[in-house]
Amino acid sequence: MTADVTDVTEKVAFASPEWVDVARTVLEELVAEHGETGKSYSVCEVFTEAPAGLAGADATTAAWHFRVVDKTVTVGEGEIDADTNVRVDYKSVLPLARLVLTPEMLARAERNPPQVEGKSTGDRSNMPSYLAELHNRLAVVTQ
Repeated sequence: MTADVTDVTEKVAFASPEWVDVARTVLEELVAEHGETGKSYSVCEVFTEAPAGLAGADATTAAWHFRVVDKTVTVGEGEIDADTNVRVDYKSVLPLARLVLTPEMLARAERNPPQVEGKSTGDRSNMPSYLAELHNRLAVVTQ
C-alpha cells in the first residue's frame, strides 16, 4: 500500500511502516521530477532504542532505506549497505524528524552540522539537494 501525502490528514509514527509508505510516495514524486540519468544515491537510516512495531524486523531498532538510480527509486524497510548510513538513537533524533527546515537552517547546518548522538558514515558529496524537500514533507506528517 502506497500512501498519498495529500491524503494524510493524521500524523504517522516516525519510522513506522506507514511513515515509510509516505516517504516512498514523496521520493517517487521528487525523483520523477529531479532525478538525473547517470546519477545514483542511497541512504539507510537505523534508529536504535525504538518503540516496538516500527519499520524493520528488530523489535527495538527501526530501519529504512532508499536507493535512487537515474529517475527510479526503491524504498524499503530494514538495513542495507548504502552510500550514506546513519545509526542514531530514536528519541534523540525524533525532534529533528519533526522539524521543518528553512533555507537559513539548512545553510547553518551545512556550516555547523547538528550534534546528535549516533554515527553517520559514507560520502554525502553527491547527495541530491531534493532530500531537504523529502525531510520537510515528512516532518509535517511525523508524529
